[in-house]
Amino acid sequence: MASAVSKTPMLRAAAARGFAAQAQAAAASRGSSEVQCTNLPNKLTVASAESGAAVARVSIVYRAGSRQETADNLGASHVLRAAAGLSTKTATTFAITRNLQQIGGSLTATSDRELITYTVAVTKDELETGLKFLEAAATGQIFKPWELADLTTLIKADIARVPVEVQAVESLHKAAFHSGLGNSVYCPSYNAGKHSSETLQHFLSANSTTGRAAVAGVGVDHQLLVGFAQSLNLETGGVSESKVDSFNSSEIRHERGGNQAAVAIATHAVGWNSLNECLANIVLQFAAGTGPVAKRGANNGILTKQIGNSVESATLYSNYSDNGLFGFVVSGKAKEVGKAVEAGIKGLRSLNVTDADVARGKAGAVGWLAEYLENQGTLAFDLGEQAALIGKIYKKAEILAAIDSVSTSDVQTAARKLASGKLASGAVGNLSNVPYLCSLN
Repeated sequence: MASAVSKTPMLRAAAARGFAAQAQAAAASRGSSEVQCTNLPNKLTVASAESGAAVARVSIVYRAGSRQETADNLGASHVLRAAAGLSTKTATTFAITRNLQQIGGSLTATSDRELITYTVAVTKDELETGLKFLEAAATGQIFKPWELADLTTLIKADIARVPVEVQAVESLHKAAFHSGLGNSVYCPSYNAGKHSSETLQHFLSANSTTGRAAVAGVGVDHQLLVGFAQSLNLETGGVSESKVDSFNSSEIRHERGGNQAAVAIATHAVGWNSLNECLANIVLQFAAGTGPVAKRGANNGILTKQIGNSVESATLYSNYSDNGLFGFVVSGKAKEVGKAVEAGIKGLRSLNVTDADVARGKAGAVGWLAEYLENQGTLAFDLGEQAALIGKIYKKAEILAAIDSVSTSDVQTAARKLASGKLASGAVGNLSNVPYLCSLN
């Protein structure tokens, strides 16, 4: 398993009446932690989890990640992410910022390869104000040209700050999938500042229909959230399935000076649509090593231990709704990275897990998932992700039980499948000592 914006004048009267009518239901259910999911007749999915926290978080999620971009609008999802909170049909940038600031709230936007998520976080007594500005920011964008022009510097700064390890993983996706999932979550530098208002409006309207959207909340009464979702002004539309991207064995290298290098190598893996195998891969990832678990600790995973401690390394498992990549990332001194890559591929080709390895992997997976879902912010994101991509919610207890049921043979089968797959690679930095993929495959 696998964004945020503040009063009544902007709320439509119908929505305001819905909130008032559901106030008693909200009070009655307060304190319950039960996860609920409702699929509305217009195909919009609503998911919620009540909590005792003082802060409520509500997200509007669209299947409008970089996967949906085409050659004509590459970087559109990055611009949408950066443009969250700009002027809308009902509120200016100043009004959004000022009103949220006055109630101690926040509006954020995040995006990945499949989704863009707008999230507002406010105290529960200011929820109505927060929902009003969330609605404005997520459904009423107008993308004024002069405001978009002001974003160019911010977008270029985002691109410049990307760590080399992330650049290597982005290059790996491009090498493995070419387009679709191969599109970077960052705008190409040559496209920064070149997205027009019309381009963004077209991209958003094509990917924000009710069948491609979801509303998720934590610390919010479910019926209240359903009423809010019903009031949203979204175009009705069914789910348009994304084309399943085929895996390609290729590499992308970005040669640079200096004495550092980062390399990401992976083979094709499953996504959420093969849940049992996906969970086996997650257990294998933790068994293979996700980095030191203690400060200045050593890499003791079955894969990272073979790579050695002369470089930084971690096992990579990027899983999506219908696809995935499994491999490793290494970074460090350029002279050491080449040897680490060869050792990592040798380890990937000979993955062999014992009962003890699987027990360690399951413990790591359970610890990571439990912590992830106990955090109110990441729980809200997880609910929105599942609701938007699969239209239902896997409850925490269900997933933990499913991980516990993963057997050693399941993980061994997954390891053998991965070990025999072709490889793709992304590399950035001084690559004079990094072998080409054709000599490693």
